[in-house]
Amino acid sequence: MKQALFSNLTPFSRLVFAIALTFSCFILFFFAALLLALPIFHLSLTGTLAILNQIDDPKALRILEYFQVTQSVGLFIIPPVLAGFLLEGNSWTYLKANQTGKGNVYFIVFLLMFVSLPFINWLVDLNQMMKLPEFLKGMEDWMKSAEEQAGKLTDSFLAGSSFGNFLFNIFMIGILPAVGEEFMFRGLLQKLLKGWLKNIHLAVFITGFLFALMHLQFYGLLPRMILGVIFGYLFYWSGSIWVPVFAHFVNNSGAIIISYLANLGLISQKYQDFGSTHNVFLILLSLLMTTSCLFMVYRRKPLYPS
Repeated sequence: MKQALFSNLTPFSRLVFAIALTFSCFILFFFAALLLALPIFHLSLTGTLAILNQIDDPKALRILEYFQVTQSVGLFIIPPVLAGFLLEGNSWTYLKANQTGKGNVYFIVFLLMFVSLPFINWLVDLNQMMKLPEFLKGMEDWMKSAEEQAGKLTDSFLAGSSFGNFLFNIFMIGILPAVGEEFMFRGLLQKLLKGWLKNIHLAVFITGFLFALMHLQFYGLLPRMILGVIFGYLFYWSGSIWVPVFAHFVNNSGAIIISYLANLGLISQKYQDFGSTHNVFLILLSLLMTTSCLFMVYRRKPLYPS
């Protein structure tokens, strides 16, 4: 079999190479998407950039959706696929996309994502109590502003009540981030960190932190990091990238479904509050059941996990 072009790189060099490749793909795809947006949306370059801050404008929202999709492909899907090919000669094998997961692991993961909701939402409440020292007030204000903008954008994406809008959100917010972010963070970054640090647990937690940090929602950093750690161990124990992809998809799609039902007036609960409780017993029960589900996945791990 023909040797991959960069197969002889050291573990640290592989990490540096992957980071450089990711940034190169991001810049290339961003400018390509920007140039394509001009004729598609009949805008000038300055007009396209100016309208992106007007999320209440339906046209601006369509453009933001367009960039959301192109970013998912250019930043999260293309780089790990290219890296897998250049480092190992087979992207599918490198990313563990050629493995499907053992037995009834997908049912356990589906259950896991629901039983974990009270505990994860408690972490959200805990994270939102964060208060920085007075000398960091400027940073705190910026963090709150970034959090508010990200929340407004998500709410705008989820505001539609048509079935077509629902299906598009499943694709844009459910499928693409689940595949792309798991390919990037678990399939590529976690694997490279494990190879460099020689410690899977450090690799899982560092990747989980970077996964949370990437979202720029600092008042949701802790719960998102814990989710990232859960996805990391699901990948490691199952030996298949599709297991954390499925978990990620269930997590994101749950919010889409709740929002859609609320938009139709069938329920009154917001997606942010779904599964929330202040009952300490239920939160502890959620933690216990989450741990139990993870243990069941661990018990089903293949002989040579990722």
